[in-house]
Amino acid sequence: MKKTLVLEADFNSAHFYNQPQWSEKKNQEVFGRCFTKYGHGHNYKVRVEWDADPSQLLNMRNHLNDVIHVLDHEHLNFVIPEFQSQIPTTEVIVQYLEKKLKEKTSAPLLNIELFETPTIGARLK
Repeated sequence: MKKTLVLEADFNSAHFYNQPQWSEKKNQEVFGRCFTKYGHGHNYKVRVEWDADPSQLLNMRNHLNDVIHVLDHEHLNFVIPEFQSQIPTTEVIVQYLEKKLKEKTSAPLLNIELFETPTIGARLK
C-alpha cells in the first residue's frame, strides 16, 4: 500500500517582477503592479506530499520548516541568491522548494502546491 504524507505550512515574503533586459516601460506594461522597485508581499501557503511513512512526520515537518524559514519575512529578490538571477514567480518558487526539499531528504516528493493568494498558485508533480 502506498503511503502518502501530506504537510502544509505558511510563510510571508515580498518579491517583484523585473526582466533586466527590458526597459522600465516594457516591464511596467508586461508586469503591471507586480513591477515596482519595492515589491509587494504575499501570505504563501505550501502543501507538500511525500511517499513516506507516517512515522517520518516529525522529520518531514522539520525539513519543510527549515526550507520555508529561509523565505519567511524576506524580500526574495534581494535575499535569496537564486532569485537575484530569475524572477520569483510562484512557479519558480515551487521549483526552488522542490530543490531544497530534495537536498534535505531522500523521501520521494509526490507533489508540491504553492498559493500566493487563495486563487493563484502553482503545482509541481
